[in-house]
Amino acid sequence: MSTPPEVLTDYYRRRAAEEPDAPAYFSLHAGRWLATSWGAFMHGAEALARRLAALQLPACSRLGVMVPTGLDWETVQVGALLGGHAIVGLDAHDQPARLADIIQVSELAALVVGDAASFARIPDDACAKLAFVLCLNDDPAPAGCRPRWLARREFDALDGVSAGPGPAPGTVATIIFTSGSTGAPKGIAYSHAQVCLAVAGILDAFPDIDANDRLVCWLPLSNLFQRMINFCAAGRGAQTYFVADPRSIMTQLPSIRPQVFIAVPRFFEKLNEGIEQQLTRQSPGARRLVRWAIGVGARVAQAQRDGHVPDIFTRLQFALADRLVLRRLRALLGGEIRFMVSGSAPFPRWLIEKFHALGLLVLEAYGISENVVPIAVNRTTDFEFGTVGRVLAGNEVTLADDGEVLVRGLGVFGGYLGQPGVDSPLGPDGVLHTGDLGEWTPTGRLRLTGRKSEVFKTSTGRKIAPTAVEARLKQIPGIDHVVVFGAARKAIVALVTPSLDLAPTLRDDAAFTQYAERIAAQVAAAVADDADYLRPAGLLVHRHAFTIDSGELTGNLKLRRKVIEARHGPALDALFDRIDSGGRFVAPVAPDTLMLNC
Repeated sequence: MSTPPEVLTDYYRRRAAEEPDAPAYFSLHAGRWLATSWGAFMHGAEALARRLAALQLPACSRLGVMVPTGLDWETVQVGALLGGHAIVGLDAHDQPARLADIIQVSELAALVVGDAASFARIPDDACAKLAFVLCLNDDPAPAGCRPRWLARREFDALDGVSAGPGPAPGTVATIIFTSGSTGAPKGIAYSHAQVCLAVAGILDAFPDIDANDRLVCWLPLSNLFQRMINFCAAGRGAQTYFVADPRSIMTQLPSIRPQVFIAVPRFFEKLNEGIEQQLTRQSPGARRLVRWAIGVGARVAQAQRDGHVPDIFTRLQFALADRLVLRRLRALLGGEIRFMVSGSAPFPRWLIEKFHALGLLVLEAYGISENVVPIAVNRTTDFEFGTVGRVLAGNEVTLADDGEVLVRGLGVFGGYLGQPGVDSPLGPDGVLHTGDLGEWTPTGRLRLTGRKSEVFKTSTGRKIAPTAVEARLKQIPGIDHVVVFGAARKAIVALVTPSLDLAPTLRDDAAFTQYAERIAAQVAAAVADDADYLRPAGLLVHRHAFTIDSGELTGNLKLRRKVIEARHGPALDALFDRIDSGGRFVAPVAPDTLMLNC
């Protein structure tokens, strides 16, 4: 076996040298998937590296990339890495102020954008120091653009020069930014050696991924999560299909037929909602058939997890259930998936078990921005639902006295960019304090129990981990997000937003009130058997969903709790006051917001 690379570009060089004609990437053109081979891809990346050198981009510069998910993003990334530059991903849908912060903190030398409209989202002052902006189409320079503007045609006409010696293991490969769920984004620089260590660890955990596998690149490439998967694909020679618009992912999966699929929990929640909505449109007989089939699948899946062989009667039932129902549900995802991986946020156990009943194995993984190596993962032959699996090679994990997960390893960051000691979770002994609470299971796997900063106490002294309550309530049909509050109050309350498919039907006030009353009743029923202190005493029901554009969600679709609490603070205060006064109520409390008790 060859030595694992210590610079990322070696993965691509090796692949192009060993299998130049093998398909590497597929892009959709006029309804057809067109392949790009490893050799052709490297030819394009090397040409781009030479053109960047012709623009006299200084060695080890930081290049921002704000381009839609696709082959262009990947080519720019590898071309820049070949020249020894660092990649900084920017999300064109991010808030302008955050984009400006990223450009300033990372000290970008230049920027690559997909079009002029994306560039126009960035405040002018943030771009003043850029040497140039490369636009990957022929849009003219926006009015007032101060940096040199290069349309793609002009860039492609440049005479390239030598890109230089390329990166060393210690060269910075990428700068990522924390999601900013609790404050301003902070930059983290990772070297080629650190990212390669992460790739090697992931590939070691999933040895069954090979060159015949089809993977999907559909999550934002501004986030390192998806890029790591692409690096792993290059490591094994697997084929990557680009889906530029994540909203079209479900329509593309049947033609891609992936064997491995990566997503965030929000995708699986929406997929389950879609299945349930389709089910409500079926006849009573069809609904009973589907429920029966899923029930049979659940018994077989449970037996598998317990290491048992189902009895012959159950096996016969399962064969029939799979032929009539379950395989048709799996066909929604292409029908060939061996396993899926979920990361970036906790996955509800009830939902992961439901997918397993359908014959879809979802493996939960755990990592944080401050450690480029994933901390723990479930494997295809070694998994336990409700946990994030076993610790990945390269990490040393311990638990503090209060249960906080502590990590030491070569993948741990060295401090935030430009402010290495400010608000750093890195201790002087090199131990990373993750802020996550966990426990070891009897089988030696890691189970996360909450986020340390999110746990609060009520005025009665009860300690509340809000994510557990939220996960329970999100099972209620028609709910998109739930956020639980109650620090220093005698009871907890929940802020609820409707699912996206319902939002258009709630524009009428009467319909919105009816929805809110139904949700309040279902919340009360869902927590009826819970301890008193875990039952929300009241609800805020907001008419509109949380979005990235509105600032309530991070790019990874995590809740920005402080933003949400500040935005709904007066309504929350009013709700708590009304609860203290007693009685039943349904009342408007803020624009598009009702308060109710449960």
